[in-house]
Amino acid sequence: MNFVFDLDGTTVFQAQRMHDDIRDGLLALERSGGNVYFATARPLRDTLPVLPECFWHHPIIGCNGAMFSQNKAVVKAHSFDPAQVGALLAWLDNHQIAYLFDGHWQYAISDKPHHFHQHVADLGIPPGCNQTLRHEPIVKLLILEDAHHDQVKHMCKQTLNSFEIYHHNGHHCFDLVPARSNKLTALLELGLDMQQTVCFGNDVNDIAMLEAAQQAYVVGKQIAPNCEYVQLTEQTVALTLHQLANNLCV
Repeated sequence: MNFVFDLDGTTVFQAQRMHDDIRDGLLALERSGGNVYFATARPLRDTLPVLPECFWHHPIIGCNGAMFSQNKAVVKAHSFDPAQVGALLAWLDNHQIAYLFDGHWQYAISDKPHHFHQHVADLGIPPGCNQTLRHEPIVKLLILEDAHHDQVKHMCKQTLNSFEIYHHNGHHCFDLVPARSNKLTALLELGLDMQQTVCFGNDVNDIAMLEAAQQAYVVGKQIAPNCEYVQLTEQTVALTLHQLANNLCV
């Protein structure tokens, strides 16, 4: 049986390292024969600091499905057309809209400051040169000012051939990723049979994989997938993991 876990708001909370009780529940699942995968909006660079080292070698879907990593390395990633995303970045600069964009490992920030820039730097890696990195593959663009959503979306339609937008509940920001980048598509590309897969999530970017899963678990009350699901709280995640591990042993 496959088990797929979102991170922030599902198995990681307040952007802190995964709690030991949840780590132990995931390890119990593995000991019982479960295959554990992670699927997050974070790039690999920002995933490793919050994920216990015992899981660093696992398959990790990042950037909302645009990035796939294993053994602490990016294996493949979708990226924007360089000229098109370059035009969008120039427009964001001209309109003084704060952003952050991710390459395979490095990232760059807008000249306009935003408190989230420091949060990412605190994870251990400073930003690279914006003008240099915008000429390398860009996997995800995080717009840090949701008030400009309509303007940005209109500009995206003018500059990008195709794209996906993911909002994050409770945060005033949204992600832009290349088209057809989502967690479910990434899982299918890995060859997972979703009827043999259990998924845990809490946000809109998890809905597609939750609805396709054999069993869905939703942490919190931010989303309501169009499927049967078990609702959990932060306090009940670890207990549920141990119960699932015990069930696998039966």
